[in-house]
Amino acid sequence: MQNQDINTLLAKYFNNEALPEEQVIVEEWIASNPKEYGRLKSLIAQANQSSHDPHFDLESSWQKVDNQISANPNKTVKLVKHSAPPRWWISIAASLFLITSFGLIYYSSYYNPLLTVTSGNFANKQVTLEDGSIVTLNANSSLKYFKHLAANTRKVKLEGEAFFEVTKNPSRPFIIDAGKGEVKVLGTSFNVNTNLAKVEVIVKTGKVQLSSKTKRDLHLILLPGNRGILDHDQLQKDSVLSENQYAWKTGYLIFKNEKLTSVMSALENIYHRKIVLTSNSSSCTVTATYKTQQSLESILEELKLVLKFNYEVKKDYILIHNLACENDNRQ
Repeated sequence: MQNQDINTLLAKYFNNEALPEEQVIVEEWIASNPKEYGRLKSLIAQANQSSHDPHFDLESSWQKVDNQISANPNKTVKLVKHSAPPRWWISIAASLFLITSFGLIYYSSYYNPLLTVTSGNFANKQVTLEDGSIVTLNANSSLKYFKHLAANTRKVKLEGEAFFEVTKNPSRPFIIDAGKGEVKVLGTSFNVNTNLAKVEVIVKTGKVQLSSKTKRDLHLILLPGNRGILDHDQLQKDSVLSENQYAWKTGYLIFKNEKLTSVMSALENIYHRKIVLTSNSSSCTVTATYKTQQSLESILEELKLVLKFNYEVKKDYILIHNLACENDNRQ
């Protein structure tokens, strides 16, 4: 995000026009720039107070004086005018105030800008934060964060999927704005996925809290091997035994006597293509290792030779049929 963007959001924030997602960004800026925010808030309060005086009607007072002069045309009246600044001066003062205020914002956003990193079509885009934490983005994902994280909390915003390796610091919790959910940790490694309507967190090491942003009392604690899912303000927890959940980061899909349904589910997650099995595949298992750099078609061709099935590439999915499984024991 550019400097002028945070200036615009702050202006909308102080005018009560910011959208909920814009308020989150501004609140993150405030947490990272408390002194600048305090000065700006004070300046705005002073400007609002001095821009009008509810106890003095300038136009009405001068009208009374004019009426007295008209009633005594032969009387010389010496007037000394003590008035509020004319409107053109108030306009200039307001302009100077805005320039000064947003100059402060520009100064702070220059030295502590809100950064956005996107991965595009490629996975494994790595971001190292100021505290040493490492965030690895999956394809088509983005991470927003301030260059200098706040002193009391470390807060970032994720859209898409990423693997986090958070530097341990109990006095500065690490908080991830993850769509409809929020993830809070002290120091650990875990995977967060916000690509779907739900939020999914898988913990590799340490301890993580997953909570709803709309229902603050709704949360659960996740330990290594746990997966937490937030779906329409409903929380679920189960266990994940397969390392293939991190395949997009490790670069390998490893199957050891894995059921074909699980294999296809892993391929769907990596290649973002829906795969439909039309036959009963309960007896089909696979033991194999594939690089995620391989195309989906090349992996299906290898599986086809071993498991003796046919497949068709449709517009929105891949259809697999005519299964005649023979276990693949190739390493």
